[in-house]
Amino acid sequence: MPLDPPIQNVLALAGGAGSGKTTLAESLAAAHPLSSLLHLDRYVHTQPGRAPLAPSILGAGEVIDFSDPQSVDWGRVHQAVTEVPAEELLVVEGTFALEKQILRLARWTVYLDAPDDLRLARKTLRKIGEGADPRISLLGYLARGREGHYRHVAPMRQNAGVVLDGTLPTKHLTDQLLTYVADDAEGN
Repeated sequence: MPLDPPIQNVLALAGGAGSGKTTLAESLAAAHPLSSLLHLDRYVHTQPGRAPLAPSILGAGEVIDFSDPQSVDWGRVHQAVTEVPAEELLVVEGTFALEKQILRLARWTVYLDAPDDLRLARKTLRKIGEGADPRISLLGYLARGREGHYRHVAPMRQNAGVVLDGTLPTKHLTDQLLTYVADDAEGN
């Protein structure tokens, strides 16, 4: 299959769970006129027969392994990306946003790096805030999340045009991204 040429205004933002991708993507979209967001979390397979499976951490049976990039429905993602008007900045954010299916479409590629302990604490606090049992997230991290991060997500860092420090304030990171996009648009 021939590679798609980069779409004019796609920024792919990847990083580990809890690195701050969603917060940064929303901040960037709010600061940049004519922008929209595509959250990869909304494009995961929901049918076990269409995604990789892993043993359930709660007992018998299998569940979709969301720590594997093949859990994403890349066909739906590609369709959504190509439907965005060319004049808009599309920010594609998600753990696997620098996988080859998005990488080949992106003009700008960003990896948001944050230490494991900070990412785990943020994710756990987010789950508690959502009313979820934090034990599920912690057990999932121990069973598959940590290993999945180092197998699938961390290597994507090398595909990034820019690596940002996820420990910095969101406003600072947003300004860095706005500069990155503007400098490239001006040919700098």
